[in-house]
Amino acid sequence: MLLKLSKLIFLALLFFNYSCKVFQIQQEPIEELVIYPSPPDTAKIQYLTTINSSIDIKEKRSPFVNFILGKEQALGINHPGDIISRYGTLLVSNGAIRGFAEINLNNKTLHYIVPKGKGEIRASMSCAFDSIGNLYVADEIRQQILVFNKTENGLKYITSFGDGVDFKPEFVLAFDNKLWVIGKNDRNIHVYDGKTYKPLFTFPNAVIGDDAFMWTPKYINGFGDYIYVTDFFGFNIKVYDLKGNYFRTVGAPGKSPGQFSRPKDIAIDREENLYVLDAAFGNVQIFNNKGQLLLYFGGQNDNKGDIVLPKGIHIDYENREFFEKYVDPDYTLKYLIYVTMQYGPNKVNIYGLVEPKQDLGTE
Repeated sequence: MLLKLSKLIFLALLFFNYSCKVFQIQQEPIEELVIYPSPPDTAKIQYLTTINSSIDIKEKRSPFVNFILGKEQALGINHPGDIISRYGTLLVSNGAIRGFAEINLNNKTLHYIVPKGKGEIRASMSCAFDSIGNLYVADEIRQQILVFNKTENGLKYITSFGDGVDFKPEFVLAFDNKLWVIGKNDRNIHVYDGKTYKPLFTFPNAVIGDDAFMWTPKYINGFGDYIYVTDFFGFNIKVYDLKGNYFRTVGAPGKSPGQFSRPKDIAIDREENLYVLDAAFGNVQIFNNKGQLLLYFGGQNDNKGDIVLPKGIHIDYENREFFEKYVDPDYTLKYLIYVTMQYGPNKVNIYGLVEPKQDLGTE
């Protein structure tokens, strides 16, 4: 009887291993590429993949393993806001848990970070890393900017500042050794020293009719000698120098390319091209450093690569190696573009700026 049982166990293990190998060698069908602009034009942007939960990070299990072990339990990315990155890690602010979903690209894991005690987050509106790895979180309910140090085990609370009756920060940017903060229902940007957190100045302090005036500043980013601000109800992007002096306006209200209906978060690449999310159009419009429209990508449907009710956008040069497997083999991946969405099944779309490989066979 014992011998028969041993044989049965041996055969079961043999079948298990064989079945796993069979499923592993089966190749997934090649899916149609989603690229912008559409052929026959040369691709500039390629949709790569989407991350909605921990299952999208892990290696795919075979159907047989799922049958034996049961369906995997997933940790989801719910109500995503900002997305920021450091090498090997993506951090997505998650309003549903009052914390973050941390995606470890090296270990292919996703887990939640929910600070407690003095570092408790009550309304994670926006977050930003500075150059030395400190994390800043704008918390409208606490009326503070919370400061954390990113560690291997999560976040270590350092301090906070604000506490003003009218201080309700919605967005924070760490740039040029300063913190640039947008408050709720405020028409000015508040600038703080990046080390002491002491207030430095506000801008633009303009009145209606001035070129510098903003109706509703909502999102902010910086590059080189300039600060870019989304004026949500001005339907444009305002550009200022680092002292807060007005420089230029990009875009205008409307429904045509180069215009905005519900402009949201912005990102800037190393060539000073400006990426602007628009929630009404469900797309990202790209402008050069002169404010001229270059390209747009996305769509309002539920197709791959489409963008539904977007919230945040981020450009990442550090983590290309983790997504190169999705790139058309005839193209080279220059950098990654992340877009978070608050409605529908898709939460984080990942795109790549690509360029054709040189044909080494020609002279």
